[in-house]
Amino acid sequence: MKTGLRILIFTATILFLSATAFTQPKAEEPKLERTSIDLNDPEYLNLTFDDILAKYHGKVIYLDFWASWCGPCKREMPHSQELQETFYNKDVVFVYMSSDKTAGPWVAAMDKLNLTGEHYRASYDVKMDYAKRFNLRFIPRYVLIDKKGNVAYDNAKRPSDPNVVKDIEDLL
Repeated sequence: MKTGLRILIFTATILFLSATAFTQPKAEEPKLERTSIDLNDPEYLNLTFDDILAKYHGKVIYLDFWASWCGPCKREMPHSQELQETFYNKDVVFVYMSSDKTAGPWVAAMDKLNLTGEHYRASYDVKMDYAKRFNLRFIPRYVLIDKKGNVAYDNAKRPSDPNVVKDIEDLL
């Protein structure tokens, strides 16, 4: 009886050790964070749209023009989050330009939607700059900028469009 129990314990131990020896460690979960800057705050009033873009020179920029009151904008956000995870640790930055008139709804929407990425609440001057630059008349609107700072797609695909991944990859 003792021999049978020893064989059973030995076999169970070998099975356990062999199972744990061949398990792959989990891939590192993306640690996406949010940065938010209100360009209407006095300390940022002199920050221009070009200053913002220059901060990300050398990276592909996926620009997302949105607002907290825009239903289609908010429906795209989970897909945008998936894109961020797809391009985690690659030379791609996701920049969100909100046209919210006040900070409260903007902050509340970012919190409620658990948004990550680089977020800006645009000042009047910055809004006028990008509206003119991209002939922006509606939101949501997306723009892809290459690593050299050139506009690759001034009307890029939405985050929910599976082909946007290829468009971004082509710019890397």
